[in-house]
Amino acid sequence: MASFNHFGVYGICQRDGRLLVIHKGRGPYSGRYDLPGGRLETGEALVDGLIREFIEETGYTVKVQQNLGTIDFFIRHNEDHFTQMHHLAALYQVELTGEEGPVAISMFEEQDSCGAEWVDITRITLDSASPLAVYAAKFLRGEELPVTPEYYDDWEVKGT
Repeated sequence: MASFNHFGVYGICQRDGRLLVIHKGRGPYSGRYDLPGGRLETGEALVDGLIREFIEETGYTVKVQQNLGTIDFFIRHNEDHFTQMHHLAALYQVELTGEEGPVAISMFEEQDSCGAEWVDITRITLDSASPLAVYAAKFLRGEELPVTPEYYDDWEVKGT
């Protein structure tokens, strides 16, 4: 199976038992909840990229509290001539720094967020969310993040 690597930086932001997620509009997590975050721009530091991605995808400004480490997993995803994505993620715990009311996000060509929502962590499952969001919900319940990669060979893209 041909695989490609996707590296991104992502933030876990919680409030009252709820996780801040985005509604994914494209890619392998389309139609599901996902963590705010994504790829770095050229020359961009991890924390700077995370703050930028949060603003772009949620409209919120965040402060980074803690580096939680990295996780990786493999997910079936057909893109170009590849059939599997090896997702590598740097995870951080973040908190909001500014306005906490509903905010609008900017739409631009690479935008893959269809908006943000605070979701009760009990609603975050592999049927409703990306593995990243599921790992975040487990972390918020006091479970440890995985050390070895998991494989999602039967992954289904829900929408476009």
